Amino acid sequence: ESPFEILCREFSESVKTFLKLPFSGDIVDVISSIADVVKEKVLIVIDEFQYVVSADPAFTSRLQRVIDLKLKDKKLMLILCGSAVSFFERKLLGYKSPIFGRREAALKLKPLKFTQIKGFFPRYNVEDLIIVYGVVGGTPAYLEKLDPAKNVKENVRTVITPGSYLYDEALNILRQEVREPRTYFTILATIAEGKDSPGEIASKAHVDPRTISKYVNLLEELDILERRKPLGYSKPVKLRFKDNYFRFWFTYIYKLRSLLESGFIEEAYTHISDSLNQYLAKIFEDLVMELVPSLYRVGLVKSKPVQMGSWWHKNLEIDTVIRDPGKSTTFIEVKWREINVSEVKKILGKLEAKAAKTGLTSPNNYYILVARKIVDVETPLKIDEYRVALDLKTINSILETDNCF
Repeated sequence: ESPFEILCREFSESVKTFLKLPFSGDIVDVISSIADVVKEKVLIVIDEFQYVVSADPAFTSRLQRVIDLKLKDKKLMLILCGSAVSFFERKLLGYKSPIFGRREAALKLKPLKFTQIKGFFPRYNVEDLIIVYGVVGGTPAYLEKLDPAKNVKENVRTVITPGSYLYDEALNILRQEVREPRTYFTILATIAEGKDSPGEIASKAHVDPRTISKYVNLLEELDILERRKPLGYSKPVKLRFKDNYFRFWFTYIYKLRSLLESGFIEEAYTHISDSLNQYLAKIFEDLVMELVPSLYRVGLVKSKPVQMGSWWHKNLEIDTVIRDPGKSTTFIEVKWREINVSEVKKILGKLEAKAAKTGLTSPNNYYILVARKIVDVETPLKIDEYRVALDLKTINSILETDNCF
């Protein structure tokens, strides 16, 4: 049997099992036959549809005829889904596709947010969850590959162990989605090293600066990267990882493959552990921005998040800025480390000085420090009406209050 014949046989068997209909043969013919006889609502889902088209390149053309002739005004709904993002966005939904314009809806499922992953690891504390989120992101299939009964170290070891599902997943996705995977690997590895401007990335990755946008556009389409602009301004543009799993993979697994594949798992883990706090600092910055709606609902962020983003200029940077134009602006500094009360006041003072240079201030301005831990005091620590500091203990309490955990 050919791959397509196997797919047709399996599809026919499913139709016999679930619809009690004796149809067999080509998938398109079976769908057409179902449309002829169906009297009640029927839903047909074809998962990993890209493999069907790969096995039969004429499939969508034949399906188009059935859609036009049989499926309109019928009680049959057809859902085509799969994991190959570029296939769906370019080949299936593109204007050259035979079924272009015939869809009722198109849904692109996004990864879970940090506040939604607690259910996978009910025994983990908020710091453990941040580590998990920084390593595999919010893709449910990746979260399910980890064992909630194991501690964080054991789960990270699973991710970096050759042969595990997540060890090669980034490699497999890029090979499926892109041509010239080597160029994409080099670009992503360069960003993982800390380069973030398109020009310096092109230079370090030895890519023609005039063509770098071609690669970045596809990586954006795949939700691996994102372009960021300083809030209120159009440039300078920074390129950042949007997907934490790819961020972790290119920061560690890609660089440590020789060590890992030589069996030195513990040595590789030690290397990761030694720099993990530096890595998590960026994760924590993104996470705090994600948590702004919760912080606003409990009254710690005073500005309604009408506009939100980061701000930078030359050697100055503010992690999160929230604006309610004409009313107020909140500036947030994020630190993934332990901080004492004396440091809190110094950091907030520097934040206020930076904020004055942004051009984003309002009639009312507020300043927040979010730290991994503020020692020897209970948080939130209110310095005055406009300045406050909080840490993971506060965040955990807020998320529980906001029904996120």
